Amino acid sequence: MKFITAFMLAIFLILSVTPTGFAASKETLPQVHGEAAYLIDVKSGQTLFMKNPDELLAPASTTKIMTGLLAIEHGNLNDTVTVSSTMLNNKLVYGTQIYLVPGEKMQLKDLLYAMFLNSANDAAVTIAEHIGGDLPHFVNMMNQRALEIGATHTNFLNASGLTEAGHLTTAHDLALIALVAYQNPLFAQYVRTKSQTISRSKPDLPTLMVNENKLLRTDSAVDGIKTGYTAAAQNCLVASVTKDGRQFIGVILKSPGHEIYTDMEDMFEYGFTQFKDVVFKPSGAVLSTIVVNNEPVNLILDRPIYIAQKLDEQTPTLSLQVIPASTGPLVSVEEGQVVAHVKVLDGNTSLNTLPLISSKTIQSQTQKKSSMSNDLNWLGGLILSLGVTLIFTLAIKLNAGRLDRRQVRLTRRRESNP
Repeated sequence: MKFITAFMLAIFLILSVTPTGFAASKETLPQVHGEAAYLIDVKSGQTLFMKNPDELLAPASTTKIMTGLLAIEHGNLNDTVTVSSTMLNNKLVYGTQIYLVPGEKMQLKDLLYAMFLNSANDAAVTIAEHIGGDLPHFVNMMNQRALEIGATHTNFLNASGLTEAGHLTTAHDLALIALVAYQNPLFAQYVRTKSQTISRSKPDLPTLMVNENKLLRTDSAVDGIKTGYTAAAQNCLVASVTKDGRQFIGVILKSPGHEIYTDMEDMFEYGFTQFKDVVFKPSGAVLSTIVVNNEPVNLILDRPIYIAQKLDEQTPTLSLQVIPASTGPLVSVEEGQVVAHVKVLDGNTSLNTLPLISSKTIQSQTQKKSSMSNDLNWLGGLILSLGVTLIFTLAIKLNAGRLDRRQVRLTRRRESNP
């Protein structure tokens, strides 16, 4: 009860001044030709710019962000994957391909390069079958993972992004998916790769995979993520940029042409020039206290909480909600153990969730008794050992004394009987 009560007392921490919001003058907003757009600050999780953020649109090959994330989370990159006869189904596999042949064997890591860089639809389907067992089960995995991320308006129907009625997402949802995916180091490594030669078990087939994201070659700060195009979806782009310790993820959907790249650069420039990252709570800050075995334990941030502040405007309102990792009372805790999380909220919007760690170690009563018993056993063993040593030493001295006295008697006898 003390554990839960302490959390209830600290359930909401509101630390701010009166907000002015993120509204900017129309003259400074980026002009995006696409139907929908979204710009998110990675450190804070805050939205810096949006256009029709919740409009349902076809994602095209940006779908492969989710396909790749699940493959990395559930697969082994060194797995050997056998290509199935699904490659012969031109209703499921068409468009951009590396021309996989049924029975061909490839490593999962090479299939991922083909899917991420070359946007190969046959590679995406092969990956989905390998990870999910079959396409329907893998699609269920995609939608479940989207819900876990908070992409509640997304409905995937295939793993490649080919046009299918009802296969839809939003710019906001896609930004959330990309934000989570990019936190995986292997995912980040794949999507920033400009080109890669893959191994094929059959000759005379494409092996050089070249990333279709043109920003990777025109802007050194851009480090991923994925392009997409179908006639229905038009041009789609999800991109990441990192500069001066700051990172943004941008999404543009249903753009009419190649201006999608300059529009993305304009969004990035808007983020860099109109906002700054401010430490809202530093690493090591105490956000709450719990009681373990009648002893207070501070819950500490092990990384900073950042806030994206509009230049020349006041810091916006954020709420911190402390959520215990366990619903019951803790009987013991280790220093550095994650015992709770703090959810960072902008109004009703969840921006980030960070771990809270214990400030010290507290043993349970059982551990204390066991430790005391071990200490007593050790002490008893030490005393016994010292006692045995002392007795053994005394015995040696007594024997030595007896030998000395005997030697004296023998010497006296010899002297009295020359």
